[in-house]
Amino acid sequence: MIGGIALGLAGCGTVRVPAGPEAGDPTCAGVVLGAPDELLGLPRAETSSQGTIAWGSGEDTIVLRCGVTPPGPTTDLCTRLEDSSGVQVDWIVREQDDLVFYTTYGRSPAIDISVPRAVAPDQPSAAALDLGQLVTTNVDATDHCVGAEDVS
Repeated sequence: MIGGIALGLAGCGTVRVPAGPEAGDPTCAGVVLGAPDELLGLPRAETSSQGTIAWGSGEDTIVLRCGVTPPGPTTDLCTRLEDSSGVQVDWIVREQDDLVFYTTYGRSPAIDISVPRAVAPDQPSAAALDLGQLVTTNVDATDHCVGAEDVS
């Protein structure tokens, strides 16, 4: 549940993040091990749960959770982000308070990313774009976003 992501600090600056229900999937180990040491200029931080990664500190923390429940069909915004090297990932985008949430669509296990607006006020999608290669390297796409204009 997106609203259920509660960030906090445990001892020694560890970011407390709830694990996704499938965080133990071996695919998530590859995601965590392959994650960059820095994202949008923020250093990687230690997290409290398997299958999770964080960058930054306090309220300015970007969080990735691997092993979340893959979303089914939705009327929420689903968009394909393509980086400069042509890597494409479909994301469901939701906004809540001062956070923007990105959840992979058509991939299992699913990955979600929460990006505080304060970190990237003009382009919160930059975090999802920067993590596209990590996603595509570890989790194959089995489906894609489809809009009403795509259905005949």
